[in-house]
Amino acid sequence: MALEKLMIQNTDTKDEIKALFNPNQYQIVKETNWCDIDQNGKDIPDAQFTSGQRRELDVELFFDTYSLEKKVNVKTYVDELEKLMLIDVEKHRPPILLVSWGKKALNFRCILTSLTQKYTMFLNTGMPVRATLNAKFKEVDIVKDSKASQGEKQSPDHTKMRVFKEGDSLQMIANREYEDPRMWKVLADHNDIENPLDIKAGTVIEVPPIEE
Repeated sequence: MALEKLMIQNTDTKDEIKALFNPNQYQIVKETNWCDIDQNGKDIPDAQFTSGQRRELDVELFFDTYSLEKKVNVKTYVDELEKLMLIDVEKHRPPILLVSWGKKALNFRCILTSLTQKYTMFLNTGMPVRATLNAKFKEVDIVKDSKASQGEKQSPDHTKMRVFKEGDSLQMIANREYEDPRMWKVLADHNDIENPLDIKAGTVIEVPPIEE
């Protein structure tokens, strides 16, 4: 029976990338967002659930072309993975991926969010022939909506609560909630934020509905 290889499929084009060597482990992380509600006279603040988070898959991939009969630049394989982070000009986004390994094991619909490349072996010419890649994938479920595809603004039908995280910006939250980063001013005004560049992680942001 042939050894099952980890596979990364571009679901948009159906192109597949097969791992040269299977990883010896992978890690899946799932988190939920809770915010603290400060109350006087309590040692432990109350907790309020705000939202769930997508699962993340971390996997280390090893590529070695030195042992091949015809030694090729290992970047040939690395570049194919890096392309999975590039924007498709027709879809205006990077491709949606399916990372799978075996029939009833790993089956992860996702996007590639980070790719760290480490080259560890070279020929006399300087050509790299061995690389270790740390790839981070984030679970995704693309909403197919005719209005969204036409670029129309989408608005929540009720006020939502979002916790501001490290690396967030009002533009990012506006883009996620309204599909228009220019709506950051609405968030700033609604939350009485004077300086959008000075928002501390953990701050609760209210996302109001937009009246038609």
